[in-house]
Amino acid sequence: MAFNDIERQRAKNEVGAFVESIRPPEPIRKELDISYSIWGQSVEIEECRPVWRGDPGEVLKLAVAKIVFIREHKAWRLYWMRSSIKWEMLVQVETLREAIDIIRDDQSGFFFG
Repeated sequence: MAFNDIERQRAKNEVGAFVESIRPPEPIRKELDISYSIWGQSVEIEECRPVWRGDPGEVLKLAVAKIVFIREHKAWRLYWMRSSIKWEMLVQVETLREAIDIIRDDQSGFFFG
């Protein structure tokens, strides 16, 4: 089941603040930027880069982290993208903030290498 309006806004606030804190300086953002998307009951954090042989302004978004709310467990699952382009669960935590903190720390280089 998708986020309700309150949950969606809370996720936008928390993830939006995190993404804004890790975005590169303005002059670099044409070559590398960080964004996020909310789909159903999950949030994806993405690296945005220009397409190498694409049209001017065309952007490729590469998901680096996925946080999924599991309503029946009242928990959040944090996934990382393997080189096989498959999501692998890293950990289950109680709050979205905990998942964001793990991504921020990135001690093993799962997200931003």
